[in-house]
Amino acid sequence: MKDTFAMVYDEPGNPLLGDLIAHRCVAALPVGGRFRAIDFLLSNLSASGIKDVGVITQRNFQSLDEHIGSGDAWDLARKKGGVALLHPFDQGIGTDLYRGFADALFAKRYYLERQTGRYCLLLNTDVVYRQDYRAMLDFHKKAGADITVLYAKDARLAAVRSEAAVRFKIDPEGWVYRIESADDAGDGACYNLGAMVIDKDLLVRLVEDACAAGRYDLVTDVLEPALARYKVAAFEHEGYAARISSVKTYAAVMQDMLKPEIRQELFFAHGPVHTRIMDAPPVRFASGCTVENSLCGNGCEIRGRVVNSVLFRGVHIDANADVENCIVMQDSRIGAGAHLRNAIIDKNSVVGAGARVVGTPDMIAVVRKGSIVEGKRS
Repeated sequence: MKDTFAMVYDEPGNPLLGDLIAHRCVAALPVGGRFRAIDFLLSNLSASGIKDVGVITQRNFQSLDEHIGSGDAWDLARKKGGVALLHPFDQGIGTDLYRGFADALFAKRYYLERQTGRYCLLLNTDVVYRQDYRAMLDFHKKAGADITVLYAKDARLAAVRSEAAVRFKIDPEGWVYRIESADDAGDGACYNLGAMVIDKDLLVRLVEDACAAGRYDLVTDVLEPALARYKVAAFEHEGYAARISSVKTYAAVMQDMLKPEIRQELFFAHGPVHTRIMDAPPVRFASGCTVENSLCGNGCEIRGRVVNSVLFRGVHIDANADVENCIVMQDSRIGAGAHLRNAIIDKNSVVGAGARVVGTPDMIAVVRKGSIVEGKRS
């Protein structure tokens, strides 16, 4: 894959993610007990042999910077190439945040132009899936396509509207001929997975033309007009795929990871998912605790009841606490006798003894990062 490099766009995130992205970007969202959303994409790239990766950041990117670091966890720490964190305003261009993926690529065209690879792989960060991009590139070359998009028929991708949340109409020969909104799920629909292979020179030309006309969305302002002039092929992703576009869809992805068949596909069938290494002791299950169908990260200490939940590193569940259908992020503490249902407790939060945090499957309760929920007073 020496002829291919990748550009990853850390989009601002759907407003329906609410407090989950108040202090972090979508790419840095914690998933699966010890991972971040971007770990799946970087692991896909590493396993596919793509060693030149530009990550375009936009807002709240400090956590993402610390997580990626030199890229060593994904074998992307190199003297030449490797991972490059492309921050906004680094060239003194513009004073606003990017108005879309195309606008971000235009701002970072200096990085694009110095790449020696012929093909560029464009990736969005609001999706979770595993894919060998070598198969996609081979398909692109054999088809003689100008552009190849990755799609899946998984209805989890028909989430709330975002720049990449569209579906393709594909003819019997495998060419895309129309792009539609993906606000609603439909049987057999072909949903955009936010990955695209395109010749670097063609990409630069299309992005410059679009931005010159005041159009900044990669899908509707670059890809859709290209359907009339260029051959756009579609490559199908087979297997699990989900889009994180709201609190509800984020919680659904966490629940999916409790299913053995989905864990097998995401974390084992396509090779390991790599992440930043953080040393911590194993989980401590105290005498009298109850844990059922849950994921627990390193350093957790569990003395109460945990059912159908995801606990991240360093979480403490005190005696008689009752946690069910919840997500508890890193270094949070759930006090003795607390009662949690259908809730997301963000990082470094404390739910006091006897406190109640109760949501519903359709209206997940969210406790913001660093919050304190007071319990009952004696």
